[in-house]
Amino acid sequence: MDLQEFTHLTLAVLEDQGTAAYAPTILADETVQVIQGIPEGFDHRKALQETIQRLGLEQSDFYFGVKSGPGEVTTGFHTPVATHFQKISELHKGFVVSDLADCAWWTLGQGRDQ
Repeated sequence: MDLQEFTHLTLAVLEDQGTAAYAPTILADETVQVIQGIPEGFDHRKALQETIQRLGLEQSDFYFGVKSGPGEVTTGFHTPVATHFQKISELHKGFVVSDLADCAWWTLGQGRDQ
């Protein structure tokens, strides 16, 4: 699997349920973890990164998806060396996927070259 394939799978979920109901998701070692029970008003991006740290995945390869704004989901592929991102934007007539060169809210791995 690559990031494009993971983003395509995420897109299928979004087409079914929309961005509002999307919960942060991690795919690591063929195990899918959907982060549930996030308190209302708590930033899903922060919940995702806290869960990654709690699971000790910072030095692992994994995919993730997270609601990153109104009508927007960011997907990514993280390795110990770099993280690559894509953004899925919900428009009136569907979704648009775009590559992101950088992701300002992503704090894992800061301080090293990415």
